[in-house]
Amino acid sequence: MKNLFLTILFLTSTLLFIAQPNTWIKMTDYTGNAVSAASAFIVGNTAYLCGGYDGGSYKVSLHRYNQPFDVWEKITDFPAMPRNKAVSFAIGGKAYYGTGQGLLQYSQDFWKFDTVTLTWTQIADITGAPRNGACGVSTNGKGYVGLGQSSTGLLNDWWEYNPTTNTWASKPNFIGTARKQASAFVATGKCYVTCGNDGGYKNDTYAFDPLLNTWTSKASFAGTPRYDATSFVIGNSGFVGLGYDNTLAYKNDVWQYNAYTNVWAQMTDFAGTAREGAIAFVLNNEAYVGLGYDNLFKNDIWKYTPNIGVGINESIVINNIQNVYPNPAKEIITVLLKENTPNSTLKIINMQGLVLLEQQITDNVQKINISDLAQGAYYITVSNGQHFNTSKRFIKID
Repeated sequence: MKNLFLTILFLTSTLLFIAQPNTWIKMTDYTGNAVSAASAFIVGNTAYLCGGYDGGSYKVSLHRYNQPFDVWEKITDFPAMPRNKAVSFAIGGKAYYGTGQGLLQYSQDFWKFDTVTLTWTQIADITGAPRNGACGVSTNGKGYVGLGQSSTGLLNDWWEYNPTTNTWASKPNFIGTARKQASAFVATGKCYVTCGNDGGYKNDTYAFDPLLNTWTSKASFAGTPRYDATSFVIGNSGFVGLGYDNTLAYKNDVWQYNAYTNVWAQMTDFAGTAREGAIAFVLNNEAYVGLGYDNLFKNDIWKYTPNIGVGINESIVINNIQNVYPNPAKEIITVLLKENTPNSTLKIINMQGLVLLEQQITDNVQKINISDLAQGAYYITVSNGQHFNTSKRFIKID
């Protein structure tokens, strides 16, 4: 009996440390000052946090986060003007940090940080106007920065940074309204920009394709229009949440964007207080969100574990699903594939990203009993771990 009790106690204790899907867990507080509008970046498997504003002064402090031990460590200060509302991104094992607001309201300087030698080196200024509240991301070995507020007004420009040549190149302007404090993320090799402040509150979403050099309109962010939200990416899913919205309220809702289906779905609310100006970073397919302002400056950090299946970086996308019928359907649907896909799995996923049904594919015609599903909309996907087939949507009716 004693051994049984100890076994149950051990299992219960173990489960407490296993993060459940779509949940938040409080982590160790950030050990720097409580700040808003700081910048976070990832190099390798380490997160770094720089700058911010604490209500009294702008910051130059740089901290790195040790995920296995849940510990923050202060390292080399940023050597230039203290600031917040800067942008940051990482390319090839180096971090890039620039623009923002400090003693100068608008800046255009950029710096490279070497995480091995812990040294900062100034690089070419962004060619566009000095600014704060811009967007910055990286993909395919290039950095992308644009939008924000300058001395002459709001901006809609978009710039590409080449670290090999240390040069900035002008790209097609953002096709939405000029704005500041928008949110940006990268999924499926494209740069997504959503929300922001153009004098009002925004929720429109656009994607820049670096290969085609074009912008396209996407489904609008499904939460309330807002600015100063935070964003992160797990796999090829973008997440946007928190911020300050058109009801003049701080927000704590979080939404997931499926880049393949162009659909937003609401996730579990952020477990900290509603706020704007938070930071976010992702390590090992888990997101860390914290800091910001909720009428007080914050230093708390929370970890988010996504739904099962989120975080798989699909390397190739193939449209192998030819048809799903009948649609709508009550009991049985037929999934017709263009060809048999060896070692593949078919999944039915709800609008929140949860996998409700999963089965191995045996031939190019699959019949599925959906009678146990609740009435509503669902997606069917097919994957063999290397190829992801564009989802098909179907409606279950009673």
